[in-house]
Amino acid sequence: MSWKEFRERAKIIEEQFAKNLIEPEWANDYQNMKEHWDVKGFFKNKLFKFDVKGMKKKNRYDNNFQDDVAWVEGTNVRGNPGWIKGKADYIAFEREKYWLIVSREELFNFVNKKLKENNYSLGKSVYHIYQREGRLDKITMVPFLDIEQLHSVERINK
Repeated sequence: MSWKEFRERAKIIEEQFAKNLIEPEWANDYQNMKEHWDVKGFFKNKLFKFDVKGMKKKNRYDNNFQDDVAWVEGTNVRGNPGWIKGKADYIAFEREKYWLIVSREELFNFVNKKLKENNYSLGKSVYHIYQREGRLDKITMVPFLDIEQLHSVERINK
């Protein structure tokens, strides 16, 4: 998938999620790329910023998207803070049948705790730090089953 195709797909997914908000307002390029949020709007009568995450493949060259793990980005491909360190109040994960809304801060603390428990091990495994060859990113796989156990979690049917 090219960068252009990726961005077009992401925009469609973000627009689908934004239907759940009142008065959605889109992030500008700086807010999207540096502050790591896509849309803000009223949700349950409060104004929040959301970073929307479409379903991902476990491996880049897999044919299908999967619904088992989230890739959490601690450092992005340019070596800057990843989306888990951004300014979104919530992360909206696209799941097969619903949106999973999670407090970014709670997810950040949870992932840090799990990485520490694993002695910040490197590799392409759950709660290990993975860095793609030739890139500066640092990402980790987090099972959705674990994310669903956090306190600040909500499901919204698609």
